[in-house]
Amino acid sequence: MPSPSLRITGFGVACPPSAPSADLDKIAYKYHKSSPALDKVLAINRRTGIKAHSLICPVLDLPEPESIAELSEIFLREGLVLAVSASRQAIAEAGLAVDEITHVVATTCTNSSNPGYDSYLAQELGLRPRIEKVLLHGVACAGGLAALRLAASLCQAAAWRGERAHVLVTACEIASSMVRNELKAIDQDQQVRLGVTLFADGAASLVLSLDPGDAAKFPKAIYELVNWSHITVPDTHSDLRIDVVSTGFRPTLSTRIPTLTASCVPLLYEGLLKTLPNNTSWPTLPDVPGDFDWAVHAGGATVLAGIQTTMHLEKEHMRASWEVYENHGNTSSVSVIHVLDTLRRTPGREWVMSAAFGPGVVAEGCLLRRIQ
Repeated sequence: MPSPSLRITGFGVACPPSAPSADLDKIAYKYHKSSPALDKVLAINRRTGIKAHSLICPVLDLPEPESIAELSEIFLREGLVLAVSASRQAIAEAGLAVDEITHVVATTCTNSSNPGYDSYLAQELGLRPRIEKVLLHGVACAGGLAALRLAASLCQAAAWRGERAHVLVTACEIASSMVRNELKAIDQDQQVRLGVTLFADGAASLVLSLDPGDAAKFPKAIYELVNWSHITVPDTHSDLRIDVVSTGFRPTLSTRIPTLTASCVPLLYEGLLKTLPNNTSWPTLPDVPGDFDWAVHAGGATVLAGIQTTMHLEKEHMRASWEVYENHGNTSSVSVIHVLDTLRRTPGREWVMSAAFGPGVVAEGCLLRRIQ
């Protein structure tokens, strides 16, 4: 018997206004004197390939880094607005009423409040009090696809019970909360830290729906989610991490990241194709990586270029990833959902490979098929 069809039926993206990458120089030299480490970081910032970062303004221009408590307040004020906007867009495109949402899976790495922002999000959206909610933390840039993977499992559980499922997946990050803390650390420790050159703010949502077999009642779909996978690379905790400190969040990115992420992609690709569930309704899969479109987390220029080289792809295969990276920066968990939304807006290949990477180092992969 064919597996129940899992379909992405709506997307929503909410980004704050873009700030030119050169603005980092203005903030840095306003509060810190020129030094070898700071000058090198700012030189790197000019070579990232990011034209502008999506950033909320209040966090950046501060005389001193704010406390973790103050940053939590900023997230729940500024970030929640973005998350609500993205969620409403996704629900509307899915053609659903708010009370038809059955589950919420939310993710963030830039807030640690309890209750989590998923609770405030559900309240602002007016979701049913008995809705099932899950908040993922500790997955950072992998969060978008990790949340989608969990949403798929929730849909499968609903299918086992013979129930309908419409899962709202939302990622929200206010990564600019790291900027002042990072600049101060660079100045004090004279250590080159790259997170400040990459990260940005935003929110993105999607609705994953379980096809109940009644085409007349099923919302119009954008992608079919066909398969998903997860890999953990041993002994890489020190390569990619985000630590909580008194003045916020401190990211660590090692020089091995492009190599580690690129080495994961062939494993994801092969695993996703070898473990396909039995469903005779799918058309024939392509034979080579170049026959897929690729929706990859916009983590950095060297990360994207490394994957292109490893998988023998052209930049065109990852055009949506490059577009999101160049115009918004790395929005952590938000990024890959934003990329999937960007990709579907232009004609392309029927089959899509998606990948994202997070602390651990972990890699998340999804195989999707375009429906629209």
